[in-house]
Amino acid sequence: MAVLDRVLRVLDALGLFLITRFPFIELFVLLMSTGEEAENLPGARTLTFRDTLRREYLLVYINALIFFVCGTGMTLDLKRRKCGLAAALHVVVYTGVTLYQLKKSSEYLIVRMAARSAAVCGGYLFVAAGLTDSQRGQAKVFQALKVSRQILAFYLFCNAYMVWASEEDRLAHIKNIPGGQFMIVMVIALYVIPALSIYAGYEAGYFARIVVWHLVVVSALVDFNTKYWHRSSSHVAFWVQIQHAARNLAVIGSLLLLGRKRYW
Repeated sequence: MAVLDRVLRVLDALGLFLITRFPFIELFVLLMSTGEEAENLPGARTLTFRDTLRREYLLVYINALIFFVCGTGMTLDLKRRKCGLAAALHVVVYTGVTLYQLKKSSEYLIVRMAARSAAVCGGYLFVAAGLTDSQRGQAKVFQALKVSRQILAFYLFCNAYMVWASEEDRLAHIKNIPGGQFMIVMVIALYVIPALSIYAGYEAGYFARIVVWHLVVVSALVDFNTKYWHRSSSHVAFWVQIQHAARNLAVIGSLLLLGRKRYW
């Protein structure tokens, strides 16, 4: 039992680490994708510091600043709740702008990215509601915690639906994970069963840890296979796919924090 308790504490600490540091990952991906776009645009290469001060980079700097401030605040526990709320709101706006730029992409890609962004937003709401507070004194906002938990359950339902309904998603799983059609059934079941339990609040922490391992495997073999997605019918750009895949890290962190669930 002592070993199990130690493992659970490590997983809880890992969840806290992932969700509070994730804005820095978003910041890194944003800067790298912007740099790649600048290199590929004719006549838009940045050779001097003055080249980086163009008006078209203003939105990039604003998003980068928000990522940095929210990540720093949540990491150092400086106004952590407010930073969590700001990060959640920023995810909504930032994803909206990103999806508008990808409006010519397939509907399933847009739905997939929107659902995962909603799950990241749910994780930040855990922080905003006080689940990750290091000091006692402030009451937790249980209604917000419940909404966050149900958002994560919705994301798992959406993943199951996408594997079942989207030929592109189903083919990606078949080509990258051995097992054929039986594997597809198992993938869908490992999404739906934990999603039902998490949504109902029944043994949410236990089923969340089960689906965490499932997400780790799917992310490593499917989502982070950038070459496959670039060659697929969606032709997803490298850094767009990296951003989409990396957001599962925040979702994994949020699911690990569900082990703190008591009465919500």
